[in-house]
Amino acid sequence: MSALLAIQSDFQDYVLGQAGARPAIATQVREQYGLNAADRLAIYYKAYRIRMREALSEAFDKTWSYIGDEMFDGLAASYLAAHPSQHRNLRWFGGEFPAHAARAYPDHPYIAELARFEWSLGIAFDAADAECIGMAALRAVAPEQWGGLAFGLHPSVQLLPLRWNAVALWQALGDGQEPPDAEESEVPVYWLVWRTAGQPHFRSLPAQEAEALRGLGRGATFGEVCAAAGDEAVPALVGYLHTWLAQEVLTRQGFET
Repeated sequence: MSALLAIQSDFQDYVLGQAGARPAIATQVREQYGLNAADRLAIYYKAYRIRMREALSEAFDKTWSYIGDEMFDGLAASYLAAHPSQHRNLRWFGGEFPAHAARAYPDHPYIAELARFEWSLGIAFDAADAECIGMAALRAVAPEQWGGLAFGLHPSVQLLPLRWNAVALWQALGDGQEPPDAEESEVPVYWLVWRTAGQPHFRSLPAQEAEALRGLGRGATFGEVCAAAGDEAVPALVGYLHTWLAQEVLTRQGFET
């Protein structure tokens, strides 16, 4: 290892390590501007953690507002210690934050669900582009061929089963209002999150629609989705299909006639 590489490695170990231990890099740092080696190094140690905390506060702005500075700071610090960044792009640093919040506050699961919903909106915004399929393409398909149609889900599409009123919390915080009390549903409410017209959108789904979308996402044809739901569900599923096409949820990936 070259001398420069060794210094860089020692510096990284210090910045990513635990506070208190005397780092190997200290022998390579001289006193300057009235600051000794420890004080000069501490500037970088603290700056790194401040920047990582800022990245989390940007990605989870409403979660931060909801739980307050002190709790969010503690959660961010424990998250960084447990999940050092594995990405070159800081945008993806918070990927495990909702799961970490669930483990950190098991008695307050709505905090994790709020964070999960926020992250899904960011993912929808940053997801890859794909050509959506609309009604015009379907008009060229004979009605008897609809059963064999297969679709792909747009890369931004996410289906979130949420037990708590995390979306209502998010909306109130976004409007600058007092968030409602956390409330748990008897059964999970499914939320569709996706991007259309360049912006994230979301809406709640009946269980039947959520199951149909999951089926399409697994590669099932529209006919297979209808068969799984039963004959009585076909009119509703046809209505859902029209809605998905209008809202740019489906893509040509896997579209066959």
